[in-house]
Amino acid sequence: MNRLDLLQSAKSLSDLAIILKYTPKGLAFVLYKLPMDARYRTFEIPKSNGGTRTIRAPDDHLKLLQQSLAKLLTDCLEEIEKEKPDRRKVSHGFQKGRTIVTNAKMHINRRFVLNLDLKDFFGTINFGRVRGFFIADRNFKLDPNIATIIAQIACHDNVLPQGAPSSPVISNLIGHILDARLIRLAREYSCTYSRYADDLTFSTNRAKFPRKLARTSLFDSSRWLIGKRLKEAIKGSGFAVNSSKTRMQLSGSRQEATGLIVNEKVNIRQEYYRSVRSMCFSLFQTGEYHFTNKLASDEKEESVRTGDTSSLEGRLAHVYYVKSRRDITPEDKKLNDFKVPNGPVKLYRQFLFFKYFVASELPVLVTEGKTDITYLRVAIKALQTTFPSLAEIKDKEIDLNVRFLQASSTNQQLLNLGTGFTGMISYIQGYDNLLKAYKFLPLNSPVVFVIDNDKGGEKVLNAANSVPEQDIKSSSTEPFFHIRRNLYLVKTPPGTGGSLTAIDDCFPDEVLKQKIGGKSLDLKKDHGDETSFGKHIFAEQIVGPGIDKIDFSGFAPILDGISKAIADYQAKLH
Repeated sequence: MNRLDLLQSAKSLSDLAIILKYTPKGLAFVLYKLPMDARYRTFEIPKSNGGTRTIRAPDDHLKLLQQSLAKLLTDCLEEIEKEKPDRRKVSHGFQKGRTIVTNAKMHINRRFVLNLDLKDFFGTINFGRVRGFFIADRNFKLDPNIATIIAQIACHDNVLPQGAPSSPVISNLIGHILDARLIRLAREYSCTYSRYADDLTFSTNRAKFPRKLARTSLFDSSRWLIGKRLKEAIKGSGFAVNSSKTRMQLSGSRQEATGLIVNEKVNIRQEYYRSVRSMCFSLFQTGEYHFTNKLASDEKEESVRTGDTSSLEGRLAHVYYVKSRRDITPEDKKLNDFKVPNGPVKLYRQFLFFKYFVASELPVLVTEGKTDITYLRVAIKALQTTFPSLAEIKDKEIDLNVRFLQASSTNQQLLNLGTGFTGMISYIQGYDNLLKAYKFLPLNSPVVFVIDNDKGGEKVLNAANSVPEQDIKSSSTEPFFHIRRNLYLVKTPPGTGGSLTAIDDCFPDEVLKQKIGGKSLDLKKDHGDETSFGKHIFAEQIVGPGIDKIDFSGFAPILDGISKAIADYQAKLH
């Protein structure tokens, strides 16, 4: 029985809880016991094109439940699309393998490009609409009780909150009704249609744009109005147009779709890239940068000076994604002889180095791989009372006082960290030269490389020994080693008789011998196969949930080294 069949067979809260991998009591607690005023926190984030967006972030308990619901509904949607391969997919937002780039590519080299926004997209999708969809939709036809519970999980203040993990997939399910109508309308008038969340785009090479979709104002030929049939189709689908954001772009002028240039190829607006580059230069020189923000209330602009890197990082990630064509595979890039431009890559790399190595407010831990991060994060929480400088208890939750350099694909590609020891060697050897790119050098926090005391780790130790007065051996028992500036190194302690060790050796044998589905752990594999499971599954399914079950005392020497390295650097600063 597939996931959709399971969901359709559910009749009660207990049935749905099992599908969502919850106990009925656990699901009921989140739904009915969690105080309403504790379920969400509200904050504003800047939009890339100015103004602010209101985000409602759910409480951790509710967030986990919504993530489980989102996974379930995404699985159901994939099953529906597999059964109905001709089901047209024109939504590019919140879809696997689809982005603003794939959306924009549909509208390259067109005579007319029409952009329009839906008004209050998430807010338009209310509780009754979510519940009614899952009852009435022919692909779901859920029991009314189950549809009610899904709406209770997903909605807040009677609407889908922007910031909840379940909102994107539900908005796309309900938005598909709109898409189906607009696809038919676009086809009727020889147009191409696509949607990215609340951003709709129509384009065509017809000699004249169809008046039933949009026309010029009688009083202002530069102003375009939504046509009667298009307006009726949108209204009939339960949405409304934000008329102040309707734009028609003609060939010969700059044409955009979802904020990207589409005249000849998908690209970033040059003034946007120059602005981001200028912000980075200012940040690297002074620790601050200016950006212009449009106030949503009256569309006036204000100039803001800040040292906060989060907004700038979003802009850089956007530029890098588009410029380096992260939406296509390396094979396609090779086939089309596509070369990633050096400028955006170098700029983003410099920013990430600044973020983690130069200006981090918290000590940064750099590990050899992704699973090491899980091991250390859980170990720090499990041994919080022993190492209080590494984590503290706030509101009955354990908050880390350190941050990890995440082993994301971006960090791996740009910083060459998170996939082994080779990147660490280059940083140790060239650290001083890397710092020369910045005039603003607070270096308030140490960066600690955490390595295995094995043959690969020996190469890192050899690189560290190139630093004057440094003599580190695999048999060395010092808790930490200061390399240069704010750069430190902590290795797993030597084993019995000075033998080589790895971080996995910190676990008790009985933990390493645990089986999953009858399979044993193979530490040489990342994910595993039909005969065994690998380190990633071990980290996710055994270590992650094992904070109260596993003896983490074997990690004490590593955490002691990290704690003492941080204290040593703080003493050097003062």
